[in-house]
Amino acid sequence: MGRKQITPILILFILTNIILIGCDFYFLGDTNFKFEFIMGVNLMLFIMSLFNFFRLYKLDATNPNAMVRSVMVGTLLKMLVFAGAALTYATQKKAPVGIPTLVTSMALYLVYTWLEIQWTQKKS
Repeated sequence: MGRKQITPILILFILTNIILIGCDFYFLGDTNFKFEFIMGVNLMLFIMSLFNFFRLYKLDATNPNAMVRSVMVGTLLKMLVFAGAALTYATQKKAPVGIPTLVTSMALYLVYTWLEIQWTQKKS
């Protein structure tokens, strides 16, 4: 496990940001879609996935219980941070978040989680 496994998550992070910046520039804020919120969620998920990657990297591959626990803790941690960010943003009086923004953020969460599971399968 090394740089080769980090490459897909780095590509996902960069492509997502490019798409979001392009869409934000193209629509010029004429939509209810909160591109800044999704970019923030993308950054948080990227950092947490890297943290989980380095945690998984240090685990013993011969202990399947530790691997499963580590993936479960990483998934739960990402879900709690995602939910906390959504609630914090939603409680602000600036503007409502909107369902499309939350669904897109949840899709990003699922993609990052899928990549984390792929790392675990390659390690064992």
